[in-house]
Amino acid sequence: MMSLIISVMLPLTLLCAAILLLHKPLLARLGAHNTYTLWVAVPLLLAGTVIGQFIPARQTNQSLYQLQHFRVQASEFLSQSHYATLNMTLGYLWLLGSLTLLGILLYQAIRLRQVVAQAQGLELPKALLSFMQLAESTPKASVGIKCHPQIDSAMLAGLLKPVILVPMDFKQLTQSQQASVLDHELKHLARHDIAANLLDYLLVSLFWFNPVCWLAYRRFRDDQEIACDAEVTRHMDKQQRIAYSQTLLAYSQQAHLGMLHTHYGNKTILKERIMQLKKTHSKRPLAILGLALTLGLSGALINQSAVAGDKHHDEAKAPSPIMRVEPAYPAEAAEKRIEGYVQLQFDIDKQGKVSNVTIIKSYPGKMFDDEAMKALSQWRYESSKTGVTNAKVQLDFMMSAPKAEIERVRVTAG
Repeated sequence: MMSLIISVMLPLTLLCAAILLLHKPLLARLGAHNTYTLWVAVPLLLAGTVIGQFIPARQTNQSLYQLQHFRVQASEFLSQSHYATLNMTLGYLWLLGSLTLLGILLYQAIRLRQVVAQAQGLELPKALLSFMQLAESTPKASVGIKCHPQIDSAMLAGLLKPVILVPMDFKQLTQSQQASVLDHELKHLARHDIAANLLDYLLVSLFWFNPVCWLAYRRFRDDQEIACDAEVTRHMDKQQRIAYSQTLLAYSQQAHLGMLHTHYGNKTILKERIMQLKKTHSKRPLAILGLALTLGLSGALINQSAVAGDKHHDEAKAPSPIMRVEPAYPAEAAEKRIEGYVQLQFDIDKQGKVSNVTIIKSYPGKMFDDEAMKALSQWRYESSKTGVTNAKVQLDFMMSAPKAEIERVRVTAG
């Protein structure tokens, strides 16, 4: 899992950083609707990259003919690689962070369910009900409206059973202000924004250690609110937009970005939202979706090129073992001070496990074969995209290590 996370990190970071850095000109040129839609490129990039990870696995495993040499001494044992411990520690740390964020999500879901259960139903005037029935693309019958004393600003809550929660003083607003607030939350519902928020939070939970992902997630949520504002005020005149901005001011709070609810009065971007109300935002969903798809596929192709380059580079070098089990030096050979070697051939799967161990050559005949095969079968190598076939290794059984000042030259026939 960690190898997959690392492989998609570079294209994901580059894409999010590009959108963040270019956000201001993108918003000015594309408008709120199209800028918000552009964030679809992120899950498309991840999907394309993940699918691409499995493409090399369908290819024939690479064969390796380079022979590695390892010393086996009768008086000492080789220690396991410290990289195995480091990788395991990092893996547990990543898992702990992801589980913590998922635990926070579960807590929020339970707390939100309690608030909805305690909220009181709200009766709306007939004129406001008529307005809601005329709202475009809204599943009216499935939405309830409730008020709760702990709610400071209107919000759409719930994934499966959505409810609009409003403060206790909601009725103090004028009917036009009430209508604009409810229309804003209904736009969230029509766009399936809660599901989008949940998906994005799950992605952030996987990449929690990357600050760019957190910045992108917050910008995505801000763009979501600006896009809904643009949708609500699309047919409003100047005076109506001023009234809408006054409602934003009245309901402005320091909003917590819950994954299972939206928040109407987000104080952190209040100025930006009011400034965007002065503009007319066009819609070009097909064009922007095409651009998002292009960005996603481009990132996936870049990652695939990097993987292909790594694969080509790996073919030139032997795989590195991350854990070696020291063969036992046969007692008979140690007593007679016999030295020798065993050449073995084996396969390595994608997870780094060794299989199909066979003896190529050994000296003296069969003296060290059993111990060499038994130990090599327990070795673990670095994981790879395709695994390795026909890897070769030579285990040199020696009574003691040669002196450092003595030069050793291996001479082979042919």
